[in-house]
Amino acid sequence: MPESKKSADDASPSFAEAAGASPISEGSLTAVHSNYVPAQMEKHLEFMDFNSNGDLIIGASSLTTRYWSGSLWYYRKGVVEEDITNPEMCLTGVDLETGVLDGRFVQDKQMVLGLDSGGVMMVNLTKEQDGDRVTHYLEQQTPVVEHDDILTGLDIWEMDGSVATVGADQRLNIFSPGLALVHTFHPAHARFISSVACSSMPNILATSSREGMVRVWDTRQPKPARTVYRNECRPPSCITWSGEQELLVGSSTGDLIVVDTRGKGKENVFQDQIFDREVTRFRWSPDRSRVAVAEDDVKVGVVRVKEGQVLVDMVDSRHTDYVRGLAWSGPDTLWSAGWDHKVVKHEV
Repeated sequence: MPESKKSADDASPSFAEAAGASPISEGSLTAVHSNYVPAQMEKHLEFMDFNSNGDLIIGASSLTTRYWSGSLWYYRKGVVEEDITNPEMCLTGVDLETGVLDGRFVQDKQMVLGLDSGGVMMVNLTKEQDGDRVTHYLEQQTPVVEHDDILTGLDIWEMDGSVATVGADQRLNIFSPGLALVHTFHPAHARFISSVACSSMPNILATSSREGMVRVWDTRQPKPARTVYRNECRPPSCITWSGEQELLVGSSTGDLIVVDTRGKGKENVFQDQIFDREVTRFRWSPDRSRVAVAEDDVKVGVVRVKEGQVLVDMVDSRHTDYVRGLAWSGPDTLWSAGWDHKVVKHEV
């Protein structure tokens, strides 16, 4: 992560402070590790995200134990990769009653989580002062459950923090920044919905399904959806916008496909495959010059989309299990997290 001057509020407290080690001061205050932080982090790391200050959240799920639970962890700017899976090094954390699919910062101290229960939930970073000690907490709001099955996709409109979700119930839901339900469409597709992507333009989004179809939605219209891609041989598994009129589609067969959404029938399939399994995650760099890609494998790729073509910048295979979390801390620094309980930093 690029070095920068830290304010006192950017100090990174650890659990050792509560055990008598040298504390880190926030001005005249000492930040201490919360007593409510879970004792351990589940193995399966599902997502990660940085806010504008460089603080990091990471979500984990327990997929193979008796209870299907999850947790959320918060780290201050400057944390190193080997410390991210150490509960003693976090600022604070919280147990969740269900596994997590995805999570994003919507503000610097507010996060939205997509839950395996079919719900979405806001979590706020709060702090409590006791004399010269400050303890941070993750305060959960009541989940909003508007799906009848597990969540399969979540995205946000960055301009206002509105949220879109899709689920295995074939439903598409649009929420306000306060998680009030604004629109619901059911069935949005005839089969399992695999992904949702919000455009840079308000009210515009895209969804994909295992029936081999990508639809673009304009929620202001009486007939809001139109099909822009259909291919049962390359069914879409993950989508992202690469421009106002262009989508990057990842398929269940590992293909990367650039789709012109203006209905001109223009589809460019990237033939030199770097993946041969289902594409599961896309994440754009802050300057949107490159996009990170993960699949149902150990590989992490970074590609560029230029004039309808996909150009490969990097492929990394340091993980030993499925990669799920992708996040950029700067235009050239990518982080990945996987089911191997490992976080890897990539200088691209």
